[in-house]
This record gives sequence, structure tokens and C-alpha cells, in this order.
Amino acid sequence: MDKRLALFIPVVCGITFFLGFETGGFQLVLLQAAQYFKLNNVMMGILVAAQYSAITVGPLLFGWAADRFGKKIILQIFVPLFAIGCFGAGISKTVAAFVSFVFMIGMGYSVCESTGSSALSDSFPGKESRYLNIMQCFFCLGAVLSPQIFSRLIPGGFVTWRAVFLVAGSGYVLLFPFLCLSRCKGPTTADSATGRVSKQKLLSPLLIVLLAAMLTYVAVETGIAFFANVLFVTEYSNTELGAYAISGFWFGMTVFRFVFALVKMKMRNMVLLGFSSSCVLLLLLLLFRNQWMLMGLFVLLGVVLAPVWPMIIGIGTSSFRERSGTAASVLTASGGFGGVVIPVLIGWVSEWGGFYGGFWLLVASSAIGFFVVLKACNPVLIQQS
Repeated sequence: MDKRLALFIPVVCGITFFLGFETGGFQLVLLQAAQYFKLNNVMMGILVAAQYSAITVGPLLFGWAADRFGKKIILQIFVPLFAIGCFGAGISKTVAAFVSFVFMIGMGYSVCESTGSSALSDSFPGKESRYLNIMQCFFCLGAVLSPQIFSRLIPGGFVTWRAVFLVAGSGYVLLFPFLCLSRCKGPTTADSATGRVSKQKLLSPLLIVLLAAMLTYVAVETGIAFFANVLFVTEYSNTELGAYAISGFWFGMTVFRFVFALVKMKMRNMVLLGFSSSCVLLLLLLLFRNQWMLMGLFVLLGVVLAPVWPMIIGIGTSSFRERSGTAASVLTASGGFGGVVIPVLIGWVSEWGGFYGGFWLLVASSAIGFFVVLKACNPVLIQQS
């Protein structure tokens, strides 16, 4: 394998590691940031939605550019953008400035993740399941480590909640030179003279199904990850277990994304397994009030949801090979929309029904995702795209 192409694998894994690091850290310090800026539950949900609204907008604006101009060039633009957003959020003194930089973080986040995913899919055709799962392992690893590190440093007075963003931004600065040295492949059917890809039909029944599946998945993941800590703090006054719940969720994903990278199972079946199992576990979460049982359920949710995101992306990029960058981008945008809606809805519900009430929305999302994929995303439809 070309050394520069081989270098691209750890570079993309590093990019997703620090995306996960920022995500897990933001989930931990969300309540502290909201308290610093004097935000209520609804405003806290809007704060989360600010990042995910950018995740919706970013890929729609720039996904086509990855197919037209090259995925590496797009990464070279948005890796620095993510770093600037992190540094800005880390020094913001007003809520307006903080929300603006969080939006910038979301923009860099979405384009880096979707472009990196499609670039890996193009560079290693036929091995999408393996490499996308491994890539997402590093995302989860970052999301595991960040809450554990900062849940110890922040209470001890060594750093403030702002350090989460400053460390994530610094990581991207360190990765940028290696990104410039690496190489990735474009779509195999691209015209090397013009850089254009053929006009493969993107809007299809399969893509619509995948968009719905991604929206419901990210709604579930966001609701679990961002409000696990808040649930333990508000309902049980247990900040330590809240940090463990976030890390446990991402740890389950880390380990089992690696496991699913080695398992020979159809991508559609992995998605169905994730949605159905998460629906059952979320119902159990609503029934139990024992803190340690809840902690275990959050870990199991990470386990069963592990393959869903990379496999939805894998089906999309492999089914629309000539427009893989655009496909990955619109799927990421759909997920971003789910991430925008669910925090606000949970915030509203929690104002009168507590955070347990908000988790009923996640049960419904998992059930919808399962039935959409089961009924509409059949193997024949995938082959015809």
C-alpha cells in the first residue's frame, strides 16, 4: 500500500478521535456551561441544537464540493475551521459568542466526519464496513476519555469546563501537517481530466430510507449522550455517576464498533439489530430507578447502537459510489437535523415531566428507525441503487 495512502487511515482516525473528545467533553460540561451563562433547561437544549444545526447545514453546503474538488482539499479547509471554533468557544465570555463558536464547531465537525467517511469508503472499496467501524471506534474512544479526564480535573480546580474545547482544538492543530502529507483516493469513476463524476442518480427510494434512518439514529444517540449526565445530576444529585454513564455509553460503542468491524454481517442487519435492541433497553431505562442499573443500561445502549451510524453511511457511500461525498454529506445533515430537534424537545418535556419523560421520545425514535429500515430498506433496493 502507498505510504501516503496508509497515512490517511490514522489521520482520519485522529480527526474522529478529537471529534469524539469534543463531543464527550461537551456532554460532560453542558450543565456547567449552561450554569455559567445562566441558561434554563430549554435554553440548554437550544445550546446543544446550535452545534447540531451546523451539522445539518455544513454538509448540505459543502458535500458536493468534496466530489467536485477533492475530499482532501475540503478536509484541509474544515480541520482548521473546527480548531478555530474550539479555541473561540474556550475563551468566549458571552452566550452569543459561545453559541456562534459552537455553531462553527458543528460546521467543522460535520464536514470533517462526512468527508473523512466518504474518503475512506472511496480509498478502500469493498472494505467499507471494516474501515468505517474502525474510524468510529476512535470517535468513541475520544468520547470515553474526555469525560473521565475532565470529571477529575475540573472538580479539583486544575482546569475549567473551557479546557474541553481548548484541548480538542489543539489536537486538530497537531493533526493538520499529517493530513497535508497523506493521500486519499477519489471515486473510481471520476474523470481525471475534469475532476467531475458522472451524473449518478442520488435522489432515490434508498436514499430517502437512509435519511430517515440516520435522523432517528442521531436523535437517539444525542438524547442519550447529552442528557445522561443531566439525568443523574438532576434526578439523583450524582455527578460522578453521570460522568461514568457518558463514558460507559461511549466505551460500549468503542469496543463493539471494533467487534462489528471484524464480524461478517450484512450492513442492513447490523442497523436493524441496533434499532431493535436500543428500543428494548430504553424501555427498561424508563422502568428502573436504581442508579447502577441505569448505568449498566447506558453501557448496553452503547453496545447495541455501535454499528448503526457507520453502517448507514457504509450503505450510502457504497450504493452511490460515484457521488459518495454528497451521499455521506446529506446523510450527516439528516442526522444533524435529528440532533437539532431532540435536545429542544427533551428540554421542553423535562420542564414539566422530568428527564425521564424526555426519554420516551428516544423510545419512539428507535422504533421508527427499526420499522423504516425493516420495511423499506430491503436488499433488492440496495442492489438496484
